[in-house]
Amino acid sequence: MTDQSQMPEPAPINYYYLWHLTALGVVDAEYGSAPPAPPALDGSAARALPDPLITGTVWDAIASAGPLRPARVALIDVGVSPDHPNLATRLDREASIDLTTHRYGARALEILDTTTSFDREERHAFFAGLDIAPLGNIGLSNDDRDYLSDLVAEYATSEGVLRRLYNPESLFASHGTCCAGLIVGEPAVVAEEGTASAPPEGAFYGNGDELRTSGNRNVIPYFGVDPFSRIISIRTSFEDDVRQFIAAFLYAYHQKADVIVLPRGLPDPKRSVVDPKNELKADLELWKNQDAANLFTRIAFADQGGPELEPKAAQKGSNPDRPWHILKQLIVAISRHVPIVCAAGNSGESQLIYPASLADDDNGIIAVGAVTVEGFRSGYSNYGEGLTVVSPSDDGEVLNRHQLRLDRLSPFAAQHDYGAFRMQEYCYSHFSLLTTDLPGIFGYDRGSDPWSAVVPFGTNPGIGGGYYTTFGGTSGASAQVGGLCALVQRGQKGRRKPADGLSGPKGKS
Repeated sequence: MTDQSQMPEPAPINYYYLWHLTALGVVDAEYGSAPPAPPALDGSAARALPDPLITGTVWDAIASAGPLRPARVALIDVGVSPDHPNLATRLDREASIDLTTHRYGARALEILDTTTSFDREERHAFFAGLDIAPLGNIGLSNDDRDYLSDLVAEYATSEGVLRRLYNPESLFASHGTCCAGLIVGEPAVVAEEGTASAPPEGAFYGNGDELRTSGNRNVIPYFGVDPFSRIISIRTSFEDDVRQFIAAFLYAYHQKADVIVLPRGLPDPKRSVVDPKNELKADLELWKNQDAANLFTRIAFADQGGPELEPKAAQKGSNPDRPWHILKQLIVAISRHVPIVCAAGNSGESQLIYPASLADDDNGIIAVGAVTVEGFRSGYSNYGEGLTVVSPSDDGEVLNRHQLRLDRLSPFAAQHDYGAFRMQEYCYSHFSLLTTDLPGIFGYDRGSDPWSAVVPFGTNPGIGGGYYTTFGGTSGASAQVGGLCALVQRGQKGRRKPADGLSGPKGKS
């Protein structure tokens, strides 16, 4: 039955496109006087005010305290678009690495007029001089320590490749591009119309350069949390190859990153499994819990494994968990030197995904959950023990025994009488995070046809749009916290001699 009183409203309100920066306190903005009383749980405190009065920024405060020394943020994700005008000077191309197409690392170089398909790859030692001795004892057995030592020695003497080919990150890096924009997105200032983006330092902090915003109407003056730091893109895949993840964290440490951001989980076959909640295990003999009892029976049967051949199974005599255990210890050890920011997960569980679940008081792993502009936990955000901090993001609909959170602007909202559940309804937030998107048809927002299909996208000056998208999840939340860590590290480097940042636990606190 349809409840006519639940018909959707016309449209969401307009809001400031960098609202999340004001929520974090990076940008000081005046939105007017607060409501005289807090709204009801199912009401919104947000008001239509897309142009607040900006009164100051944390960037100005850091710039006035000392020299500008950018922090280095290692982003372990699926890559970052090299063609985006709002990331052009923030992406450290000379330090970035692709671990998906070559075990020892690859990097795409500019295609020259003289380049042919017969040109050989150039060799490059990405891990030359790799030394993890400063990490100290990371809690491994003698056998595991020897295993890691051999692996580090192999990478230290290895050679990856430099290729003058079309950069694959121009096609398959949508998620990483969104996260990079939230961390270090820049306003795309230019010296002359039609030229490439110039570093924002000159436009804001007195290098004498006369810079202006881009005249391209498809490019906006966008700002990440710290547009004066730089991104090292460490590209990994979603394959369950543990070596690429070990290499990723070794490389981030080798590059002396000030912050490491992992806006995703890792496919550890043992540690990434979310355990069933204890409350589901109670009274399984009762009729009302028969479905839960059947579920646990199926889980127990599945855990026994099947007799069929598993192609990726370890060979007889080997320990398939050894490299994953080493990776875990390596992540914890590196976090004691460098803050590691991890997404808490988007399944709404009261447990965190791995490796955010490793966050503890004695390490520098920061597990990040998501909250809405209203201050409620985002409907999808994981929570529970180990969660370090929350950050602004979008929302998700919820219907469970605890709450009802419904998008009343959706045309589907009027198809059911949700009032029949007699549950407490919480306000659904329509605010999302605006961020940079992979240009062209492979981004989240592909832009306008047929222009968005122009390849390479670097030769398409935004004609088809697709430079920006709305984003969210704990990925977006963790990216912002990564930007905050960059701000903190940059502030420390500007005041301290030598210009060192904070350790993982100190940066976390």
